[in-house]
Amino acid sequence: MPRTRIEGLLASFPKLMVPGQQHTTVETDTIRYVYQPIGEDMYAVLITSRQNNIVQDMDTLHLITCAVSEICDVGDQQDVVLHGFDIILAFDEIISHGYRDSVDLAKLRTITEMESHEEKIQEIIERNKEREAKQELKRHAEMFDQQRREAAKRGIVEQGVGVGGSMLGGGRMGGSYEPLLSREPEPVRSFASPSSAASAAPSVSASARGMRLGRKPKGADVMGALGAGVGLTQDLAELSVSERATAPSLTTSAPPAGPPALPADMKGVHIQIEEHITAIVNRDGGVEQMEVKGDLSLIVSDEAYGNVQLGVTIDSSSNAQIKTHPKIDKRRFQAESVVALKDASSSFPLSQAIGVLKWRIVSSSEDSIPLMINCWPSPTGNGSVDVNIEYELTDTRLVLNGVVVAIPIPPGTQPTISDVDGAYEVSRARSVLEWQIPVIDAENPSGSLDFSVPGDDAGTFFPVVVSFACESPYYAIEVADVATPDGQAVDYSYSASLIPDEYAVI
Repeated sequence: MPRTRIEGLLASFPKLMVPGQQHTTVETDTIRYVYQPIGEDMYAVLITSRQNNIVQDMDTLHLITCAVSEICDVGDQQDVVLHGFDIILAFDEIISHGYRDSVDLAKLRTITEMESHEEKIQEIIERNKEREAKQELKRHAEMFDQQRREAAKRGIVEQGVGVGGSMLGGGRMGGSYEPLLSREPEPVRSFASPSSAASAAPSVSASARGMRLGRKPKGADVMGALGAGVGLTQDLAELSVSERATAPSLTTSAPPAGPPALPADMKGVHIQIEEHITAIVNRDGGVEQMEVKGDLSLIVSDEAYGNVQLGVTIDSSSNAQIKTHPKIDKRRFQAESVVALKDASSSFPLSQAIGVLKWRIVSSSEDSIPLMINCWPSPTGNGSVDVNIEYELTDTRLVLNGVVVAIPIPPGTQPTISDVDGAYEVSRARSVLEWQIPVIDAENPSGSLDFSVPGDDAGTFFPVVVSFACESPYYAIEVADVATPDGQAVDYSYSASLIPDEYAVI
């Protein structure tokens, strides 16, 4: 068919339309126009012969309309022009030499995105390997720092490196231990916030010369990458600008959780427990990854309690790997569960968060997952999918606040909610249904959400990403008492947090 013929047919189409007509077809002697409005002032028009099957033509037109709405913003003509090349590629997959190919929306999305479930799993594994490598580098850096300090104690001062400054521990423990002050107590100072400590760091490093071992800040949450490729709209629209977008990023619901804020009523001795949990479960059953990393930090802001001792109780039946700071008496901790300095004459640095204990829990059992999420999408066979998703709190010791379960949905669709425990919100821009549960605890350990949505691909609703806030540790560790070496009880403050780094069903 020559181009002039096509242009003539398209030019005739607006004249054949009747205002207020309920039909979506217009016929001439030889040509049938099948059309559907997209946006406010645009139409998707399929030109066929009158002998064609009208039902098949309507189905083809519906697929074309869905593909266009996923690729670009159909309310903006300029955006349609901008993504014209992507639209042509999608049309080429739908219609070949004038005939409809055997392809549906799910296959079209897969072909266009070249999405691979195995690739997603491999990317997650690679990110975990990179994170482990970074932590290993941190441990090596600390080992070199320790060797330098030991050399300084023996009177061997490295050229160009200040020894006194390196003996002062500082900052919150982020997966590695900080050095403790030894022998001479530090003068009383006001507690410095993390931001002020960070601003003061350049002036300290600028005064020292020679090569220094630095630390990179901890990377941001990587769970967002789990949601890459769920929506064709977002991916194709941003493909020319960057790599695949994190469509239902874990921040689909909430930004990556940072370190917990210190309480305003912090006392002379403050104990802080922080845990980071990674839980990735397969949709068909089985745990892909389950890991919890935690640390117990001590902040002493009263000089009188510089050599305080902590009595802790731990769950001995757990498979947790526990490590103590090198300056902590390890034998006493193992025998009496007491965290105390090896050298009784030394003291903790004042107003600094010092990690004294850290632990790591790795499991491959589903029973170890504190909050189980089950998602059951069931295609009905009539162009829609019924989805049932439920949660169950397996560890009733925990109280999860502000829980958000983000479920990807087909782009451009509006789910119909039939039953929900809690509240929900639909983000059409990100093609995500956010299920919001204010509190999940022992009194509210389970709940469900039922909805239906147009589509036929059960894989569209994964990965399901979960975010929450929790002020209780996953590992059963408690501070029984805090006292001075002579047995005098010390009043202390306490805070704990469990932060989900990656929590998803893939």
